[in-house]
Amino acid sequence: FLSFLNCPRTRLWVYAIGSTLLISIAPFIILFFIPISANTAESGPLLKVLLAFGSGGLLGDAFLHLIPHATPAGDGHGHSHAHGHSHGDGGHGGHDMSVGGGVLAGIIVFLLVEKFVRIVRGENGHSHGHAHGGKKEKESDDESDKKKDKKEKKDDKKCVEKKEENIKDSPMRPVNQVAAYLNLVADFAHNFTDGLAIGASFLAGSTIGFVTMITVLVHEVPHEIGDFAILIQSGYTRRKAMMMQLVTAAGALSGCVLSLVTADGGNLADAAASSFILPFTAGGFIYIATVSVIPELLDNSSFWQTIKETIALLLGIFLMYLIAIYE
Repeated sequence: FLSFLNCPRTRLWVYAIGSTLLISIAPFIILFFIPISANTAESGPLLKVLLAFGSGGLLGDAFLHLIPHATPAGDGHGHSHAHGHSHGDGGHGGHDMSVGGGVLAGIIVFLLVEKFVRIVRGENGHSHGHAHGGKKEKESDDESDKKKDKKEKKDDKKCVEKKEENIKDSPMRPVNQVAAYLNLVADFAHNFTDGLAIGASFLAGSTIGFVTMITVLVHEVPHEIGDFAILIQSGYTRRKAMMMQLVTAAGALSGCVLSLVTADGGNLADAAASSFILPFTAGGFIYIATVSVIPELLDNSSFWQTIKETIALLLGIFLMYLIAIYE
């Protein structure tokens, strides 16, 4: 039955594509065990902890993984991961400038895209749609019942209750959906480079390929959890959020196939690492974490909830640190 694996070329494709599918499906399965089905008040505290974990993962990935891999190894430290092969010794300062420029470009482009979509949709504030809409309705109610003293007292009481309810249900306030789309785009690009790395590693040898697969798999698990939390917070249902995660997995598959069909997949992976892809993606991750996710953690949290969110944030960064060390 497995006799077709005797052909080296066939075995290469089976191992590489199979590994790429594994790094996409394994983290996806973990999402079934997260007890959150929608962005509700009940799931709010846990969702914010997962958002903190996800933002830590995004920042850790950007600063400890993507940017270092895009920077030339001028100090003699190499990386076994296919992202981080040496990129030459010339023009160290120029390379440093290009990496920084790529990160800035990612941040600015993501900002401009979000601003453009907000202008087209007529949005003014950052995810305050519910509160503003409620306020307008309240003002119209107060005006229509202006002459009735009894009604005014009831309205005042309702206004206080409404404010208390908004404070209590603040975790339900969604991050704007543009941020979720931007995160999916950045994740697709990141998965594409992972696919390139896996394909190039299997071209170099099965052992190197499987080591790279394990590294990418461990790296993807916290990423998937964080991305899932961002999508749920943006108003996606559990089912839709999980399906969108599978869509971004197509990036890894396309990267792997491109690496295998190219004459020299290793050079292709190195070219991707030394190009704008990694720093641009890092800039996107930094933007999403600092502009779209972390501000949500500042809303009406108790002391204990803040402690949990801080621990989750640091845990996300620490996991990326461990992966970067053993990579």
